[in-house]
Amino acid sequence: MTRPGQKTAGRRAAGLRRAAVLAATALVATACTASSQGKEAKATPSPKSTAISVAEWACKNDRIHWGKIKTEGKLVAVSQLVRVKKGENAANVTFHAIPVRKVTAGVTASGKVPAASVFSSLERHMNLGGKSLAQNGESVPLPGAAGFGAADMTGKTGDYLSVVGVQVVEASFVQGCASNEKTPVYGTVTTWYGKTQGMIKCGRYTGTYPGFREAHDLVCGEEPQT
Repeated sequence: MTRPGQKTAGRRAAGLRRAAVLAATALVATACTASSQGKEAKATPSPKSTAISVAEWACKNDRIHWGKIKTEGKLVAVSQLVRVKKGENAANVTFHAIPVRKVTAGVTASGKVPAASVFSSLERHMNLGGKSLAQNGESVPLPGAAGFGAADMTGKTGDYLSVVGVQVVEASFVQGCASNEKTPVYGTVTTWYGKTQGMIKCGRYTGTYPGFREAHDLVCGEEPQT
């Protein structure tokens, strides 16, 4: 015969055993889930960074690559304005030279480069039809103490001036592996060609000669007529 107290104790013991089984099952399930997640993390490879060489193309054979090349006609020197009146004796009029800007060929670069090779490469690249670029360190020659010299202005009337202009070139470049280094050298070349000297009259079309329009606007102070 089973007493009431014994039945209650048995039910409690059975409940504890069931709770223990459920807890153990939960622990096993959690462990399996963690293990599965760990395996998935290991199975997914992390992305690898790829090193890209940007200097290799420029280093090949020390080749020079040219970027933007800008050519612009610029004024180098101008004379004072000479006004000749009708009937005036103007057989020997002297035009004095006034420097406006100094133009000197040169190279500015991030490293050492052979200047002669750079200028030679630019000249070939531009293909100027036989015209030569000024070389490194060469400046536009300006009129000396005698200025532009004297001119016979007999029979002329109006305002005149003498002009010297050139075509100024500015070009960017890159050269690879200069001085046995594996780093490309970047820089800019400034040079000039096509020196032109002449006389213009205020109020008339100056033509397309480099620097002539600038000289007219600077000295005459008005737009030339066409």
